Amino acid sequence: MMKVEMHMHTYYSSDGLITPAEARRVLNSGKVDVIAITDHDTIAGWKEFKGRKFIRGIEKTVEEDDGNRFHLLVYFINEKIKHTGFYEVIDDVREQDGFVAIAHPYDTLRHAPHEENLEEYGRYVDGIECINARMCVPHGNKRALDFAVKHKLVKIAGSDAHHWSEIGTAYVEADADDVEEFRKLLKLGRVSIKGGLSPIYVHTFSALRKHKLIGPKK
Repeated sequence: MMKVEMHMHTYYSSDGLITPAEARRVLNSGKVDVIAITDHDTIAGWKEFKGRKFIRGIEKTVEEDDGNRFHLLVYFINEKIKHTGFYEVIDDVREQDGFVAIAHPYDTLRHAPHEENLEEYGRYVDGIECINARMCVPHGNKRALDFAVKHKLVKIAGSDAHHWSEIGTAYVEADADDVEEFRKLLKLGRVSIKGGLSPIYVHTFSALRKHKLIGPKK
């Protein structure tokens, strides 16, 4: 079974610390088999995090009509998504034959959509992040899982790692031999989710990095 980390931030994210060497060290350990690169609104990391064990992705910030921002996880794309409106982003993903999921939809402390709009958004996305290892809101992951089941959306999971030690805390598992086969199974929903929550202190890494008090070990 292939284990895929679906949510990881490299040092190209303003709050990320993970370097290519650190990511490859985790891959070599066997903790996970493949890692999706999902930096905040940038694909700059693709040039360093490349190869058959990496999936090109992005955590895209989108805006609701009132200016509220939330995140979409996008995978299997070849160029940056430039729009910020939800429907325009969905169109961009479809043009690239990508896969799109709402990230941590019930984590109101970390860029979640307005709950009353979720039903509408659920009509257009492929999946829901049902396990986010950095979930800050009690029962947020359970509510996301319930929503995905109700609306027959693909369930995904990721650690939301910003430090290498977090990688693989939550992941997607599939009976695949390579990334292309995994992509096909993911789109069909023939995957399972595994994992739990990271220790609360991992948020310290992001805060210190964002305020430039620590940096990546290049």
